[in-house]
Amino acid sequence: MNTNASAQAKKADDSELKKEITPLTNSLSYISKLQPLSFRYSPEQISKLNLPAGQQYGFLSEDVQKVIPGIVKSENKMIPRGKNAFRTVEMKNVDLESLIPMLVGSIQEQQAEIEKLKSELQSLKSMAAADSNAP
Repeated sequence: MNTNASAQAKKADDSELKKEITPLTNSLSYISKLQPLSFRYSPEQISKLNLPAGQQYGFLSEDVQKVIPGIVKSENKMIPRGKNAFRTVEMKNVDLESLIPMLVGSIQEQQAEIEKLKSELQSLKSMAAADSNAP
């Protein structure tokens, strides 16, 4: 028996795996339409749907679906409805990990706007200083 066999691992670059790559634009317009919330799940639903207790933070999936439908996922859960009886409940969840690139894009857009405003302010200050030094 030959135990010296080796496996070759091949590195898969993102650019090989991902196709139709396009930069996100106008991220801020999407993010500004979302309403972050704090909430608690309904006590009677916590055990039925295996939901976390206590204070939670997030969004209403219905609201997010209106703005960014691609990051809202549906999942069917079976919940007890009596002895040996179950019913299916469709739950919608926001894929928060998919929201991260939009948040980064929003920060970049805001930073570009801040830099533009700083430059304009500096120009105005220079013009005002030049006017005050004029005879």
